[in-house]
Amino acid sequence: MIVGLGTDVLEVARMASELRERTGFRDAVFTPAEITYCEGMRYPALHYAARFAAKEALFKAVGANAQSGMRWREAEVLREESGRPRIVLHGSTRELAERLTVDEVFVTLAHTAELASATVVLESRRESGAGRQRG
Repeated sequence: MIVGLGTDVLEVARMASELRERTGFRDAVFTPAEITYCEGMRYPALHYAARFAAKEALFKAVGANAQSGMRWREAEVLREESGRPRIVLHGSTRELAERLTVDEVFVTLAHTAELASATVVLESRRESGAGRQRG
């Protein structure tokens, strides 16, 4: 059963500006593994933007009433060997997902030179009691 759905779109130029102008932004939002991945790419801002969009999409999927305590670096967007993206939850963000009966987090990323987008689906395999509070 789907218990949450979120999507986000971000301008790559806006992410490039944030990275350039806001001291500490990168380290406050992204994990060391995410930074290593993005900095190893030809256009880092494009990959940062896609990961930021995924984190925003996750927050939207969880819902506004439940977002309290979620932290940027506790939602880590990684890449499997196959190239498939995945989100690994840590700390209070993982605990929140468990309270919301989330068993699986699905994520897809897309980008052009100008835009990055992500969609997140939260799934529960539990038959009853699944879902989140709505506001």
